[in-house]
Amino acid sequence: MPLSVTSLGLAALVVGTLLVLVAVAVNTWAPALRPRLRTPVVLFGLYVLLVAMLVAAHLIEAEPAVPWLDFAARLFGGFCAVGLLSLLSVEVLLPRVGVRFPAIATDLLTALGYGVVVFAVATDTGVNATSALAGGTVVAAALTISLQSTLGNVIGGVALQLDGTVQVGDWVQLEGGREGRVAAIRWRHLVVETRDGDAIVVPNAVLLNTPITILGRRDGVDHPQRRTLRFRVDRHTPPSVVIRAVEEALRSSPIGGGAEAVAPDCVLLDLGRETTDSTLLYGARYWLQDRGVDVAIDSDVRVRVYAALARAGVQLATPATTYVNVDHETYARVPGRDRDRAYRVLRSIDLFDPLTEAECRQTAAALEYVPFADGEYVTRQGRSARHLYVLAAGVVEVRLEVDGREERVATLHAPDIFGEMGLLTGSPRTAGVVAVGPVECYELDHDAFQAVLQSRPEVAEELAAVTATRQAALAAAREGREAREAETRRETARILARMREFFGLEG
Repeated sequence: MPLSVTSLGLAALVVGTLLVLVAVAVNTWAPALRPRLRTPVVLFGLYVLLVAMLVAAHLIEAEPAVPWLDFAARLFGGFCAVGLLSLLSVEVLLPRVGVRFPAIATDLLTALGYGVVVFAVATDTGVNATSALAGGTVVAAALTISLQSTLGNVIGGVALQLDGTVQVGDWVQLEGGREGRVAAIRWRHLVVETRDGDAIVVPNAVLLNTPITILGRRDGVDHPQRRTLRFRVDRHTPPSVVIRAVEEALRSSPIGGGAEAVAPDCVLLDLGRETTDSTLLYGARYWLQDRGVDVAIDSDVRVRVYAALARAGVQLATPATTYVNVDHETYARVPGRDRDRAYRVLRSIDLFDPLTEAECRQTAAALEYVPFADGEYVTRQGRSARHLYVLAAGVVEVRLEVDGREERVATLHAPDIFGEMGLLTGSPRTAGVVAVGPVECYELDHDAFQAVLQSRPEVAEELAAVTATRQAALAAAREGREAREAETRRETARILARMREFFGLEG
């Protein structure tokens, strides 16, 4: 039986009020869901239009059109109300109390609501619901036969969402090794965004029949992912030397984006075959926390490995089947062997001005080339050493550790020197030094410098002056911190005493 004009107007007012309330709730609590309001708004617009047409049909007494307009208006009004209630309850209110439904489950609930609306409207307006259901069953059977592939994808999407094995935000590795983050799980397919900005569309039916790797998650709990970066070294270098050098470099300071709870390490992966390969295969392993920047972090770790091997005098291996022809002049310009460069660096530092050219070149020949990667500790506070560092390129920070916290007390730019106390007295380092960006240093040990000091005592005087100046700066930094802490303690005690007096508290 068609509704009266008054009833139609009241129903339109109720649905319109619900639309406004849901829009306010979405804008307040879930702004990201604003695009989901478009469908209810369109349905409400059609509903209002049909109501207006129905009112006009009543006014002009176009009775044959009234039942059809009444049926269509109720249908669109019911669809609009179901969509709004589903959006408000399942996607706005329930997530605020920690209850979340998969997107496909939400769509199924909404579709079920639409079905209830169709059945209720058809029954109330006199349409034979049983005949309509029988006809729909025949149509559904025909569609099932003709759209098996599509239905397989839909069923796969429902299974994925309801099972929860793969979730939006997971990092996955697909067949063929491609990796990416799950951006969406839809009815027919899953969208995986790669780190290169591409989107891989994978049919859901394929996912159900093909193994995929979920990176960094086990039993529904996120875990760091272990990364292994492989490199080769000549078999004549003892593995203990390689492993010790690499592990010291990886553990000297935190790896950005890595999991600090698990220490990185270096392992020997393969001994090689003597007849075809004269190299040993190693793996530098660390645990990755932020999988979105894995390539950048891998690069930082490789730089550390390269610098560590260079400091240890270990070269990365060239395959035995590769023929390399390098002239001696080019080979001599490699930073670790370029003695002319080392000589020029020494000449640019005032400390070595008293040396003759021959003495300066003799000292340059004794320097050991030691590069460092960004963030690596060149030396740590409290560590014993008998050498100084000549800063040839880059910038380092001098950091003082007090009460477990580090403070930057100075910044040194190349060319400069540091670590002179170890060379002069062999005493532990009074401060730590950290590389800021790539840094190239030369190391001058006690024995190599002893001959210079014996022939040129004035160098010792200048070095002592430099050392005294830096030690005074460190002492001032320490005293300044201690003075601030003492003042803080005094002020805390004064304020606490006044609070006790004001509130009548016992001391």
